[in-house]
Amino acid sequence: MKPFKFWMVIILLSTAMILSFTYKRPKYKGTGFVSALNIPAEFDGWRGRDITADLNLELEASRFGFISDLRTYQYVNSRGRTLLLIILDAGNFHHPNVCYTSAGFKLRELDDTEFNIGGGRVITARTLYTERGNESFLSFYWIVIDKQIVNKWIEQKLKQLYFSLFNKKRIGIMVRMDIPARESEIEDALIIAREFVREFSATLAPEPEDYLFGAAEK
Repeated sequence: MKPFKFWMVIILLSTAMILSFTYKRPKYKGTGFVSALNIPAEFDGWRGRDITADLNLELEASRFGFISDLRTYQYVNSRGRTLLLIILDAGNFHHPNVCYTSAGFKLRELDDTEFNIGGGRVITARTLYTERGNESFLSFYWIVIDKQIVNKWIEQKLKQLYFSLFNKKRIGIMVRMDIPARESEIEDALIIAREFVREFSATLAPEPEDYLFGAAEK
């Protein structure tokens, strides 16, 4: 860990600990934004279904921390490849590397993946290859707070601390995609993920698109 990041983590955690004894903060209840999203079940080359009710929320909470709002869709493309899309509004994200490990997955961090969004935008997603028993996935995730992509975990935690201390209402979203893939299928899974993001984002109205993928720079 670089010295700057180390001291930023120490300062952040120390400040949060001190203030937790001096301030009474309301528990984060979420905004209801995710539940109100109009998620398309079918679009060009893809068909899907809402499996939120089937998801093990207790397991997801152990991976990502407190979950206040969640939508999960399973999609299948015209070639029969599946993709899991999870959109969640969380008040206290945990670092995904730690969460996957605690859930029994072995993981390998890969180079970040760029996705092209409508309007010439490009977003960068953290990319992991995860394995547990006979399961293996190529996973992508990114975080958007108030239509702004959060590129670093420490930046995310600082924003969360600021908003919680001053009771600012904000929409914080984590988007995650999981594609079942053996190691030999990683390149094909990357192509599938890029196709999905391009087609999915094109179905969204401008405002939800900005909250999920970040607003275009003006």
